[in-house]
Amino acid sequence: MPSEKIGREKVGEVVAARIRDRIIAGEFVEGEPLRLVALSERLGVSTTPIREALAILERQGLVNGETNRGFTVAKLSSRDISDVYRLAGFIQKILAERAASLLSDHDLDGLDLLDAQMREATAAGDTRLASDNNHRIHRAIGLAADSPLLVRFLRETTPFTVRRNDPNLPGWADQRMEGHGVILRALRMRDGVLAGELMESHLLASGAIAAGHANSAEGDLQSITNAEPAR
Repeated sequence: MPSEKIGREKVGEVVAARIRDRIIAGEFVEGEPLRLVALSERLGVSTTPIREALAILERQGLVNGETNRGFTVAKLSSRDISDVYRLAGFIQKILAERAASLLSDHDLDGLDLLDAQMREATAAGDTRLASDNNHRIHRAIGLAADSPLLVRFLRETTPFTVRRNDPNLPGWADQRMEGHGVILRALRMRDGVLAGELMESHLLASGAIAAGHANSAEGDLQSITNAEPAR
């Protein structure tokens, strides 16, 4: 398997993000042991940042750690993923409502530019750049709401709703192309209620796609588990 080289800055966090993406995508399944050496070879880093990454993921509930037994993948169901998106959608709804009266025309021009760049990247198949711009749009709206405690709570959901290593799922491109324009128009009209409702619907739609993907992975795993042993 080819090594996936990464830079030195915040290596533990970067490694945690890459492992997290694989867990959420179902590539690493419930109960699977996460071996330090194997992950080190796969990601092209030493075992020290691997340990840091697994400790981060344990705090986030994605990994179970046992003394003298190492780390294994925790149970993460499609319902868990759906729940995280519902929580993120509710928080972002409030943030969008508040941001509507606080964003300047200049701020909104910048968001329109980010949206245009995200659409261009999506059309060009550059899913990483599209995902980055998508995250920047949501972050800018959230920060504009002047609600630091809510933003802090929202950040707890970000590792589950932002895929850094494989930032695309079937259907997410359509969400990026269509989902933000109406939100930005509502913000420009200073209609906080409408902007909030549209933001929540946008997050719930993205979550439905992610949960559906996870549910398919669960079904595939269950089929393997229930398969009749070969004779």
